[in-house]
Amino acid sequence: MALTRVWTPSPNYSGGSTKRLLVIHTMEGFTGSNGAYDCAKYFQGNVGASSQVCIDNNRGKIWECVSRSNGAWTQCNYNSVSVSMEQSGYASWSRDKWLNERSNQLHNVADWIAEEAKKFGIPITRLNASQAQGSGRGICGHQDLGGTGCGHSDPGGNWPWDKVLEWAGGSTSAPPPSGGGSAPPLHVDYFGTDHNSTCSDVRPWQQKMYDRGWHEMLVDGDYGPISKDICLSFQREKGLSVDGYVGPETWNATWNAPVT
Repeated sequence: MALTRVWTPSPNYSGGSTKRLLVIHTMEGFTGSNGAYDCAKYFQGNVGASSQVCIDNNRGKIWECVSRSNGAWTQCNYNSVSVSMEQSGYASWSRDKWLNERSNQLHNVADWIAEEAKKFGIPITRLNASQAQGSGRGICGHQDLGGTGCGHSDPGGNWPWDKVLEWAGGSTSAPPPSGGGSAPPLHVDYFGTDHNSTCSDVRPWQQKMYDRGWHEMLVDGDYGPISKDICLSFQREKGLSVDGYVGPETWNATWNAPVT
């Protein structure tokens, strides 16, 4: 869906540079029926903060506060290289709450990601913290930017990255390299630190990596095959309920890149 953008300009911004990051935030509040409007009006004050856009559960409409080319004041040292969005809600919310009560909002976020990615040629791929704080191009959470990104924890460990990036037309896994030769091994955090995910969540992303030509080396040090038994063994080792959630541990893997 093409989003309707309501221009609600904030005076709180600085110049931008080449954009390489789309950054997901939570407002830590503004959860009412007009939360995005309320947050945008807040950013119009002398508050020393802003975001490119504010998004809530009103399907198809978002509030734009800072132009794409400028740097909104929301992730400290990364303002100039980022395009940021604030969404109504709290980083502490559960995955079920996000998906069941904020579906319209999450679809708005997905549409925003798709539009910004197209504008700047940014891959719709989730970056890990090292990539986001380095020179990676893609999507990250505020939490992935660490202390130099203001040291926040949003959008939280339960935010449904898998669904939102799927709706946006991307992947939570990094794409294969382009050009000749092979890339160094790639480390993947499937859903990020503290994300609660089931065995059935993890295995499709393993398959997607295989389908792109990446070859799995290790999963959490010891586990490699795409197998529910492997997933359940991981859960047992971590003292988790079988067929329950893989969390708060991060399910991660290292992959050999394809030769292109």
